[in-house]
Amino acid sequence: MVTNPFSRVGPPQIRLSETRIRFANALELAECGLLPLIAERNSGLGKQKQESSRLIYEWKVRAGLSKCLELQDKEWFQLALNAKQHDVEAAVIELLTNSEEADRIHTKVSPPFKTLNESTSVYTRTTVNILRTLSRALSNADTADESTISDFEESLKEWGGTQHHGTLHKAIGQTLSWISRANRIQETAIKSGRLCPMGTPTEHGRNLQAFMQGFFKNTLQPKISSLSRGLKSLERQWSVLPLTLISHDELIDALLRLPTGTRNELSLAIKLHVDQWQLLLQGCNLAPRAETTNSKKPSRSS
Repeated sequence: MVTNPFSRVGPPQIRLSETRIRFANALELAECGLLPLIAERNSGLGKQKQESSRLIYEWKVRAGLSKCLELQDKEWFQLALNAKQHDVEAAVIELLTNSEEADRIHTKVSPPFKTLNESTSVYTRTTVNILRTLSRALSNADTADESTISDFEESLKEWGGTQHHGTLHKAIGQTLSWISRANRIQETAIKSGRLCPMGTPTEHGRNLQAFMQGFFKNTLQPKISSLSRGLKSLERQWSVLPLTLISHDELIDALLRLPTGTRNELSLAIKLHVDQWQLLLQGCNLAPRAETTNSKKPSRSS
């Protein structure tokens, strides 16, 4: 059994601002309909909301503040508005990386899909509505209506049920583990020159071509390609979020709970693996590149 060469990392440490609007100032917000929300936010109960509810709540406060045009010139109001913008984004990141849904999508018990390609397809579809809602929250849009919020909650449940982040995490770890070992074996074979001394294939050297046309082409290459497509699809989807508190690469690593640089390490390992097969085949005069260049490589992200 191939083991995972790394452990999961914790979520990014981005906290809510804990900004409080004083009662006297909160009274000025009464005409904007924010007094009940502000009172709830300042209560102990308001601090303990589930992550998705917390996001909707912070979104409502920020959207309400944006409508209080008559208070725009007050310093306390601008501070509160800026703090709420921070809190909406912090709540988004917390929901995606440190919530019940974020834990459930990393579950690896009885994965719901037989292949990574199927998992990627369903995940891509279930993420569309989540991204649409989160993008609205981050772009100063009005708060979503109850129907949209209900659909958002249902999408989160379906999203978590895909277990796609756990599937990708496991696939990345296992692929990086076996391909790193394979690369060391390849390097030893290249340096020894025993497979094809002076370009003349030995029996083991002639077996290279059969291996490349058989096991590599039919078993290894499809797995590498599937993993690469899954990673690229996930990276592309989440790139639309206008985040400022963390970078896109940091978000992807946090979603997959990967140590920084793991995806780039995998990309380089796959490239080296393909390059070394080409060197071995070329050294044996066995049509290099023919069976090794169709694998899709992950984008080089740190």
